[in-house]
Amino acid sequence: MKIKALLGFIILFATYHTSEIVGNNAIYILCSFIFFFIVAHIVSKLMGEKGLSAFGMYRHKSAFKNLSTGFLLGILFYSGSFIVSVMKGEIYFGGFFSIQQMILPLLGIILITFFSSASEDMLTRGYVFKYLPKKFSPQLLVGISSVIYVLNHIWRIDDGYTQWIMLLLMGLTYAIPFAVTGSLWFTIGCHWGWNTVSLFKSQIGNMSDLRIIDHTTDWTYIFTMVIFLLFVTIYSMSVLKKQTEYERKLTSKKDWKLNL
Repeated sequence: MKIKALLGFIILFATYHTSEIVGNNAIYILCSFIFFFIVAHIVSKLMGEKGLSAFGMYRHKSAFKNLSTGFLLGILFYSGSFIVSVMKGEIYFGGFFSIQQMILPLLGIILITFFSSASEDMLTRGYVFKYLPKKFSPQLLVGISSVIYVLNHIWRIDDGYTQWIMLLLMGLTYAIPFAVTGSLWFTIGCHWGWNTVSLFKSQIGNMSDLRIIDHTTDWTYIFTMVIFLLFVTIYSMSVLKKQTEYERKLTSKKDWKLNL
């Protein structure tokens, strides 16, 4: 089973990274992430599971609420760091933009970032939690999952140590809610919201005549992510934990729970 699980991870890892080789065509990138879910479903079946629900994407009463809440929080925290950078003079603008120019590209960004975030969360959290030894404590699983999340961005190794710190903080932020609930929906929401604003900011120049000149240091984003991590931890251990325990009483479904 261990060899089988490792092979499954390697297959999903390779499938996930096909998005890196399809070029900059948005349709190809989107298709590569959708393809990941097809492969993940097949891998799940080969492992004797029921499908993607085995990796944390199962239906439950609060799934949509948690996804939406996480999405708004991801947007809020990234936007907060953006506003701080503008106030500090690290970001300034040139040119102009039209809302009409951005509507369709923004919808495309929202769609792509959902599938990219969800697929990475399934790979580095859902699959990892499922097949690492059951004797591992939830805290250890969170740590291992976060390191795997960092290594999943190995192509950014030349970006400097601050990027690695940032990625580790992101890994912890996204892993803790999953450890508490056993559901990926809140995690996906947070990841999705953060990535949506990040990609929108980086692509806005391709969608309009507006130019964003960004001299924000990595430490601004690191500080923001530390606050995000603290907030998500408190929220998970209070709101999400109670919510999950209540739903488990109703469904008698046994999932992962973090006992800190």
